[in-house]
Amino acid sequence: MFMFARHHPFRRLAAAGAAAILAVSLAACGSGASGSDGDSSTPNPGSSGSAVDQTTAASTGGGSGPATAASSGSPSPSQDGAADKAPLTIYTGQHEALVQALTDAFTADTGITVNLRAGDDAELANQLIEEGDATPADLFLSEEPSPMGLLDGKGLLAAVDTSTLDEVDPALVPSSGNWMPYAARSRVIYYNPNLITVDELPHSIMDLTDPQWKGKFGYAPSGAFAATVSYLINTIGEDKTLSWLEGIKANGVNEQTNGKIRDAVEAGQIPFGLSNHYYWWILANSKGGPDKLTSKIYYFDHPDAGSLVMASGAGILKASKHQSEAQQFLAWLGSADGGQQVIAGNQAAQYPVAPGVTSKAGLQPLSELHAPDVDQSVFADTAAAKDLIIKAGIA
Repeated sequence: MFMFARHHPFRRLAAAGAAAILAVSLAACGSGASGSDGDSSTPNPGSSGSAVDQTTAASTGGGSGPATAASSGSPSPSQDGAADKAPLTIYTGQHEALVQALTDAFTADTGITVNLRAGDDAELANQLIEEGDATPADLFLSEEPSPMGLLDGKGLLAAVDTSTLDEVDPALVPSSGNWMPYAARSRVIYYNPNLITVDELPHSIMDLTDPQWKGKFGYAPSGAFAATVSYLINTIGEDKTLSWLEGIKANGVNEQTNGKIRDAVEAGQIPFGLSNHYYWWILANSKGGPDKLTSKIYYFDHPDAGSLVMASGAGILKASKHQSEAQQFLAWLGSADGGQQVIAGNQAAQYPVAPGVTSKAGLQPLSELHAPDVDQSVFADTAAAKDLIIKAGIA
């Protein structure tokens, strides 16, 4: 069994400005509120769309399915002092239904109401930069780690209580300690056993530049793909990473979105594809279980760039006027008895990150994954990665 160990080999925090993260808009950016990299083919675990203000209502739901927006009511009288606590405003680029379920459960547990503004990860991060000290936001919940790193690098995030960070897997906590991982995703391979056996899959995604793989795999230039490129730049250097990207372009099929990769593999159009674990699990669970699909999911049995685990992050804005309530939200979010239970049961099929909490979606336990040991800060600045992707001719 592989257990994450806390090491921080990379300390590269984002110093790029807002323009850097918006300079490249990849067709399959994985940070939309729909959580589907823009995939219309993906069973939608939450409604998507432009940034809209929503207010959660206290509910008794545990967040195992989509939650609908509603006007907040009076705090529960059973919550001592809750009526004296200010409502929180949260900007989020995470699956909208997942965050709605989380905030509904938080309100039910604490009586503290929450206003949600859902949108695109990168766009909201840049909005927070533009708003600066005048922002109405108290917290930001991202889908990808890079927007959190951007805000951290700009000095906009408050330190998270160490007791809160201690609740979650230390391997996913960024070295700055200014944001908290609350969910995670793993890079994987989807494969169609009618076209390729698990023993025939590449040993590493670095091998995909070999001519033998030409036309046999799919990829998408999503946010997670850019994060993978950031990891490679920091481990093998820019020149070798560019060569790898050029090989990927030459040999692979650019499916544009992760949902299309999954569907193409399932339909037998390509033998395998590079993606994130949860797209496959969302489809599998919507069909009644993994045995209802032709395709399979493969987790590398050794640390590889194709098995990176990336955290979704939550951070408190320094400009927030409700620091106490915001810290309370993060403590609840990382708690094994609080937000982690909501994530474990939600149809978005992401990994809870509190030790001992396992997903109810049937995922291979996070503690068993063979992920490279990497500081999440390495994913903070994807501007260089996106530039390199474009230089390789991938769009």
